[in-house]
Amino acid sequence: MKETKRVMSPLFTKQLNTQYNMQNRRLFIKKLAATTLIANSIPTILLAENKSTRQNKIHTSANSMINLALIGKGKMGTSDTRMSLSVGGVKVVGVCDLYDKRLEDARREWGNDIFTTKNYKEILSRKDIDAVIIATPDHWHQSIAIEAMNAGKHIYCEKPVIHKLKEGEALIKAQQKNGTIFQVGSQGMSSLGNRAARLLVQAGIIGPVNFIDGQFTASPAALRPYTPPEDASEQTIWWEQFLGNAPKRPFDPQRFFSWRSWRDYGTGVAGDLFVHVLASIHYIMDAIGPEKVYTTGGIHHYTNGLRDTPDIMLGYFDYPDRNNRGAFTVQLGANLVDGISKKWGSTDFKIVGSLGSLDVEWNKVTLKTTYDLNLKDVEILNQLGEGINTPEVISPREYHFNAKKDYKGGHYDHHFNFLNGIRNNKPVAGDVLFAVRSAAPALLSYESYLKGEPLKWNAEKLQIKR
Repeated sequence: MKETKRVMSPLFTKQLNTQYNMQNRRLFIKKLAATTLIANSIPTILLAENKSTRQNKIHTSANSMINLALIGKGKMGTSDTRMSLSVGGVKVVGVCDLYDKRLEDARREWGNDIFTTKNYKEILSRKDIDAVIIATPDHWHQSIAIEAMNAGKHIYCEKPVIHKLKEGEALIKAQQKNGTIFQVGSQGMSSLGNRAARLLVQAGIIGPVNFIDGQFTASPAALRPYTPPEDASEQTIWWEQFLGNAPKRPFDPQRFFSWRSWRDYGTGVAGDLFVHVLASIHYIMDAIGPEKVYTTGGIHHYTNGLRDTPDIMLGYFDYPDRNNRGAFTVQLGANLVDGISKKWGSTDFKIVGSLGSLDVEWNKVTLKTTYDLNLKDVEILNQLGEGINTPEVISPREYHFNAKKDYKGGHYDHHFNFLNGIRNNKPVAGDVLFAVRSAAPALLSYESYLKGEPLKWNAEKLQIKR
């Protein structure tokens, strides 16, 4: 007798797959619940607790004016200062920069009565300054931040907070000693999109995470010699101070104004761009670092001698399973010679889990699942509000979560978080330990590229494994 092959109907198959997915998700959530109590209690080698939540050398009331100074009035430093002022209750009282014109610009924008100097030590010695924004080239971040904390100042420091891996320990110890508030300038992690993604991942909506992808692209510029401002000279720029601990060399305005292109002062596209996504990943996943990093790339287009860091980099980061949220690999790419793709990972990256995916933007999250979602499962977003808790239902397996149109954005939220931490002595989103741990994979990525080999990392001890 001939055997008859049984064919399941599409509807039955869908029901079976949905049942399987839901069982998987229930098991995953059960595992998550078992580790929730210990999620943030992993011991660290340098900081048993964040003392910034217990003491400040500068005491401010909830309604007091915060006197702010800026060290490094480039594009990012200016943007940071303007954003802090927009929060309110902040006054700019000092600005330091090595270029005369920027100091003139500061007085025009914030008043002729502000204190301006080329020597950051004069900023740190002033008793009327509560907090400083550090937006210098990367190779100055750690040393100025340590001096600022020793002077009792609260710190908002641009990323990455370290230029070399070995600098992390001293930075952490300085914050532990002084107890000042420290916030890293990875502003995307404070956005509604990042906060919503964190809640959705930790609720098990997309199951254990296995892959995260972020890409950066930029149109190629013309290959021509750099044209500095007409007044750029050793009379208007303090060149020796700019060099700091970098190798000594003759005055070169190209290096001063395009320092990100040079490894003596910057950290390449890994420290400039990858670190944004890494900070968001660490925040969303409660991650502390990868086990292995491998990066490749090269200078394929800008071969005119105006940079010594890659214009194309591909980095791969293997993260272990922590708190039963999944072991995952991160793929980060940067192509500064791609005018077509128009991708910017810090504001748009993808998280993939066994039961779905999240496209994470600052003001929007797109959720896609392998099963029909129960809307009650996303009511956890009600704690965020701002419109992102009201999903746009595309289908039973696709939902869009959008912030309301007048949402002020991740930059605002990050600076509000910093200033609120100062006023009320509260923990901030990107403290010094978080800052070092999210910077480390970026620096490892660049070091892996230079060595041409993968690097193994001990995230607990902040050490390369030999």
